[in-house]
Amino acid sequence: MNQNDVLKIIKKAILDKKGERVEIIDVKHLTPFADFYVICSASNFRQIDAIKDSVIFALEKEGVKIGHSEGKSTSGWILIDAYQYVINIFSKEARKNFDLETLLKRK
Repeated sequence: MNQNDVLKIIKKAILDKKGERVEIIDVKHLTPFADFYVICSASNFRQIDAIKDSVIFALEKEGVKIGHSEGKSTSGWILIDAYQYVINIFSKEARKNFDLETLLKRK
């Protein structure tokens, strides 16, 4: 399975749970630890958890290994480390505060 296929699986899993503003950023030139950061927003804490579960289930179903996930929905941010793919699920407020897209695109 190529990287584009994996990214499509991630994006579909997010959209299936009504995640918003999905952004995929190529970070190969920034770090040896990941190739892509995927960022999305959720409207509430329950949706953050639902998106996390959806992404992990979809990736594992396709044989993509998950390193770990960290964070709690109540903090407004969960990160899923799938080695080449780092998926960030933010509440709308946390996404605006962290502004990870600007940081990653500036480099």
